Amino acid sequence: MKKIAIFLAILCLTASARAAFEDWQVGIRANSMAGAYSAVSDDIEAIRWNPAGLGGIQGWQASVYGKRLWGIRGLVNGTGSIARSWGRWGGAGISLQQVGCDWEKDQALTLAHGFAMNRQLSFGWGVNLYRLWQERFGSASTAGFDIGLLARVYRRWSLGIHGHNLNHPSLGTIYQYDLPSWVSAGVGYQPFPGVLGTAEATKEVGRITRYKFGSEYALSQDRLKLRAGVLNEGQLTLYTMGFGVEAMGVTVNYAFEGGHEALFGTHQFGLGYRWGGR
Repeated sequence: MKKIAIFLAILCLTASARAAFEDWQVGIRANSMAGAYSAVSDDIEAIRWNPAGLGGIQGWQASVYGKRLWGIRGLVNGTGSIARSWGRWGGAGISLQQVGCDWEKDQALTLAHGFAMNRQLSFGWGVNLYRLWQERFGSASTAGFDIGLLARVYRRWSLGIHGHNLNHPSLGTIYQYDLPSWVSAGVGYQPFPGVLGTAEATKEVGRITRYKFGSEYALSQDRLKLRAGVLNEGQLTLYTMGFGVEAMGVTVNYAFEGGHEALFGTHQFGLGYRWGGR
């Protein structure tokens, strides 16, 4: 137990030094496809992956999400979101997240809106309000801004671009910490109904390019969806897999991420509900 506590303390201290808000981009469907999602965002997860996708949602959607980072007890990400369609005004959503342990917490509130500019092209924007709390040093706050584009091409193809924290926000006064900022560009392809493939490249400030590949296969009249993906960043390669089951508007999702040499895999769980759509 003592070794586990020490290991957890090291992880939390490491997060406070250089990884605050690194786990901001969450979503079971997206994560089970290795994060290759900017070109296929069409549900509530678009709030954090590409707000342009909110322009195509129907009715109301709500979701809750949780995971233990690397399987470590006490190091938890909890996120809740709700979104709805506003007809010709597109769709909007709000998402609240808390990540951390007992002596450090990353808190983020995201407001996002997306709308269709024409039949093929949608635009979206988002505002992220951040608060970092540490037991020893207190708290600090800042804000970041996102934009996204989503294009449908030839019915089977889609293209997506998502810019996150484009204003390059930072926390602190004497010692400043720059929050993660990146631009993602992806392509999606649906050769047959129920079969989806997607690829994406993400360039984050100060890091090498991440390449992500994902797939989804629907079974049993779209009630069961199987997903898998691969992410590569230099010498690091991660694999993901998961599934979703939907009935009467309720969706149960699961995703797993593994491949770290020194860390355990991460199990992720989500519960969603849709109502009021056509």
